[in-house]
Amino acid sequence: MDYFGVHVDVPYPAPRGFAEARLEAFGAALCDPAKGLSLRADQIRLKRWDDLFGYELSAQFFGDNGTLTRTADRIKFGVRSARTAADWTIIRNTLVRFYQLCDFDPKTVTALSMHAHGKFPSVEERDVFLQRFSYSPLVNRPATLGYVTILDWEKDIRVLIEQSNVMPGGVFVTWDTQFVNSQDWEPFVSSLPTLMDNSANLFDLGFEPFREAV
Repeated sequence: MDYFGVHVDVPYPAPRGFAEARLEAFGAALCDPAKGLSLRADQIRLKRWDDLFGYELSAQFFGDNGTLTRTADRIKFGVRSARTAADWTIIRNTLVRFYQLCDFDPKTVTALSMHAHGKFPSVEERDVFLQRFSYSPLVNRPATLGYVTILDWEKDIRVLIEQSNVMPGGVFVTWDTQFVNSQDWEPFVSSLPTLMDNSANLFDLGFEPFREAV
C-alpha cells in the first residue's frame, strides 16, 4: 500500500440533545493524553444554532488528515493519506482510544470504510490486471465490484477496485462493511489490515505490508 485511510460512522440509536451530549466534558476527554486522543484545545470547534439538536463538534488533527465530527445523530472519525507502518500504528492506537472513549451501546453498528492506493510494477501490468474485468471493448476503464465473505467477519465486505486517479500505474481499492460495537477493540482494530488483504486476495490482488519508512 502506498496511501491508505480509514473512516468510521456510528449513528446513535436516537438523537442526543445538546444537554445530554455533554460536549464540554467530551471535548476535555479528547484532549486527555492518557485515555483520549491527546488533542489540543485549539483543534476542537463547536458550532451551535439551536438549543435542542442543532450542534456540531468537530476536530482536526494529524496535520488535518484526521477528522472527528459529532452531531446529534452520529459521530464520525477518519484518517487519510497515511503511508507507513508507523502511520498505521498511530491510527490503530487512536482508533482503539476512540472506541474506548465513546463507549458505544454494544447494539449500535459502525459503518466502516477503508481505502488504499497500491502501485503495480508498471502501468502495463496494472492495465492487464484490470482488463480481466472488462466484458466489452467499449469499456474504457474497467473496474470490479464484489461482496465477499470472510471467515469470522459478521457482515459481507463490499470491495471496489479501479484505476487510481492519483498514482500512475496504481489501483484504488475501497472496502466497506459493518460491525456491532461490542468488540475487544485492541485485537479487533489490529486485524483490519488482514481483513483488507484477505478480501482483496479473492480478486487476485495482494498488498505488501506497510512500509517501515517513506
